[in-house]
Amino acid sequence: MFTSLPSIIFALLSSLAGVNACIQCPGSLKVDGSVSHLSSTNPFDQFTFCFYTNANLSGGDSSVACEYDNETANLLFGYESCPVTATMKNNC
Repeated sequence: MFTSLPSIIFALLSSLAGVNACIQCPGSLKVDGSVSHLSSTNPFDQFTFCFYTNANLSGGDSSVACEYDNETANLLFGYESCPVTATMKNNC
């Protein structure tokens, strides 16, 4: 039995609906009482790194990171003031 082409295309597109979801890193983060701003977002297969910089801070606190799970948006590892969850965007 054959299936119509529109049905096949719809099934393929439906299965890919979640593929475009991604983590939206918070735009800023408090580090040592000062605001650090998002400098880059680096997505990988299972997690996303959010990097923050602040030229007013010295040493290791001038650049900090938060790592989020791509499926749950939960914090996996990061600086003490990283939000516990990030925003999940449907279309990236």
